[in-house]
Amino acid sequence: MTKKEKKQLKEAIANEEYIDQNNELIFKKLIFNPLLRAGGLLILLIFSLINNERIKRLASLTSNAFFNSEHILGYRTYYTILGITIGLCFIVSLLSLIAKSNINLSSIKILRNAYQIYSIYDLVIFIFSTFVCLFFIIMILITPCNISGTSMHNTYEDGDRVLLWNIGYSPVNKDVIVFDSSKYAPITNQQLYDWETKKLHTDYTSSSSERESRFYIKRIIAKEKDEIRYDALSHSLYVNEEFVENLNSFEMSRLLYSLKMDLTITEFQVPNNKVLVFGDNRGNSTDSRVFGFIDESEIIGKVLFRFYPFTKIGNPSPDINR
Repeated sequence: MTKKEKKQLKEAIANEEYIDQNNELIFKKLIFNPLLRAGGLLILLIFSLINNERIKRLASLTSNAFFNSEHILGYRTYYTILGITIGLCFIVSLLSLIAKSNINLSSIKILRNAYQIYSIYDLVIFIFSTFVCLFFIIMILITPCNISGTSMHNTYEDGDRVLLWNIGYSPVNKDVIVFDSSKYAPITNQQLYDWETKKLHTDYTSSSSERESRFYIKRIIAKEKDEIRYDALSHSLYVNEEFVENLNSFEMSRLLYSLKMDLTITEFQVPNNKVLVFGDNRGNSTDSRVFGFIDESEIIGKVLFRFYPFTKIGNPSPDINR
């Protein structure tokens, strides 16, 4: 810096009008900038609360994908950081408003301190607000998911990580989906129909497969309006006249039981908002053969592609293991 430039800067700093104008500008930023950010974050908070149940599921899924735990980056963390950020914005704005009306704006010391406060506030709020916004975008638009268990072997393996699309998704046959399984349990101790003996029997059996996790990954076999037909002689299940799988009497009865249908029916149409799902590893999968049809509302999203392990990135073709 030249002597002339230093002199000009010294004169400018000594100029009370110059200092006053800059203090006014800094304090306006400290008052109104936090309010604008708080307003945007409040809209995000309201939207999140309206969709609270979905946020809970998506946050758990995202946390599990990154940390193998549903709680480290779960919905409590999301809401806590969002609440702290909004609170900080309002506190900074309020304190700045009070300070502005009680200090001498022509002081260079005030200008320096106000600028330091603004710099610190701007960095902290930027980090916090960026985190909650990115986390929200990741959850809502493209949700990462950690595959647990072997029910989709050989298509997807235990430990694979995939991305889900969940905005405006409508079920399509043969899509691989992830859904919340917390409300589904094996149908046991129920009167189920045996087509061979033409009699009702009490089913005391349960699935030999262990529970994979709260979130299940399966393939859609049938959706609403699809035609289901069961050949009791060959134990074959057909969807729209296409063979799908062999089911024993109890497995077929569980499907009907979940729809509250007559257990002797062999042909029917899938009701609205219902989906039939199987794992690709048919011999070791807890799926609709165990707990029946699921509700579309429980679907979190469709698997777009696998992003980990890096040597297997992509969308693999179905590899059904019977």
